[in-house]
Amino acid sequence: MSYQVIARKWRPQTFDEVVYQDHVSRTIRNSIKNGRIAHAYLFSGPRGVGKTTMARIVAKSLNCVNGPTSTPCGKCENCVEIRRGVSFDVIEIDGASNNGIDNIRELRENVNFAPAKSRYKIYIIDEVHMVTTAAFNALLKTLEEPPAHIIFIFATTEIHKIPDTILSRCQKYFFKKIPVDVVVAHLASIVEKEGYRVSQGALYPVARIADGSMRDAQSLLDQVISFSGAAEGGAEISEDDALSILGVVPTESYAKVIELVSMADAAGLMAEVDRIVSMGIDVSRYSAGFMDIIRCVRLINAGIDVKSMLGLSAGETALLASSGKRLGDFELGALFKIASELVKNLRFSGNDRVYLEMALMDMVAVIQTPSIAEIIKKLEAQGATASSPGQKHTAPGPAVAGFKPEPGPEAEPLPLPDNEAGPEPVKQENQTESRAVNRIQDAFYGQIVNKENKNA
Repeated sequence: MSYQVIARKWRPQTFDEVVYQDHVSRTIRNSIKNGRIAHAYLFSGPRGVGKTTMARIVAKSLNCVNGPTSTPCGKCENCVEIRRGVSFDVIEIDGASNNGIDNIRELRENVNFAPAKSRYKIYIIDEVHMVTTAAFNALLKTLEEPPAHIIFIFATTEIHKIPDTILSRCQKYFFKKIPVDVVVAHLASIVEKEGYRVSQGALYPVARIADGSMRDAQSLLDQVISFSGAAEGGAEISEDDALSILGVVPTESYAKVIELVSMADAAGLMAEVDRIVSMGIDVSRYSAGFMDIIRCVRLINAGIDVKSMLGLSAGETALLASSGKRLGDFELGALFKIASELVKNLRFSGNDRVYLEMALMDMVAVIQTPSIAEIIKKLEAQGATASSPGQKHTAPGPAVAGFKPEPGPEAEPLPLPDNEAGPEPVKQENQTESRAVNRIQDAFYGQIVNKENKNA
């Protein structure tokens, strides 16, 4: 027998085997148990999450010799034919290739014929959003009042393209993207049953690239196994094997860039850019990944658990937390804006490396230039130190020391009318705020003077 890819070999055959779509399988199973079988179903959701698979399982449940049943046997003639795709009474139609009104007219004529040997004649139309408006209109009457032996199951990734007149005649089920941890656990079970040895670290990048699609993850796993050349029971497939075939940048590289930015190490950043480009890594893809990493670091610093939310392993989460501990929330927000602008500019750029280098230099400039919030924090810390018991007031910092603004001419106070009282004594809080504002101004003036002295 010829080789069968993992995505087909391990395709679910029962409701229990469908991963992470319990809300759909539970509803349909209960409807079959209670005899509440609809004449039209619409399955909507991202690619590779089980829409067509669920349609085939529903067909087996309805046409099994023991059915209608929520647990098809999978061994009777009807179940075997449906699994192999050769059943006369379960017709799968590609909506993209059969989207014209003539195709729908032919379907409309065929629905009047009874099933060959099953209980129901079931039409599974995949990518139904590709059907033309005229063809949909020709199907309306048949879809609203089909013969008792006819059941329609539609599958689509773009439900917004389907007319409301069609949607109102169907029971709608929405499939969800599959989380990274769930994908990793399912891939690990497949690997174990296949007899291969794959490290946990190799499965996480596979699951992240799949972006919630189990079919994509299984196809990528097939590639990784083929690339590594590992045989059943042979050497373990490492994370490096997965990264090599997938073209994914390891998290360590991003963590290193984050750390170099926090240290304002421009030379180190340029050396890392040179290494990335020499490895043949796509700069646009690298920049998009770096933007996601900045997001992760900011969430980690805010005390948010990103392991399950972003699909990171425990080691990756700890590494990012360590690399971004020097950066504050304001700085990370500024870095994210620069990274997002970089991703936008790379769409129209002719020299990706230059844009990446300049974006990293902008990030270094953000680190080297303190924000107003940081200056206030430092001044408050200095004030707390100076006002503590047993401490003397210290001189201003290097940026302020040595600079005294020239006093301006003093204005004479205006005389007050006799019937008006003088100004109220200034409160202590206002004096404190005024001193804080003056110290901030002095700090900025000091920076300006220092820069002028350096330029001179």
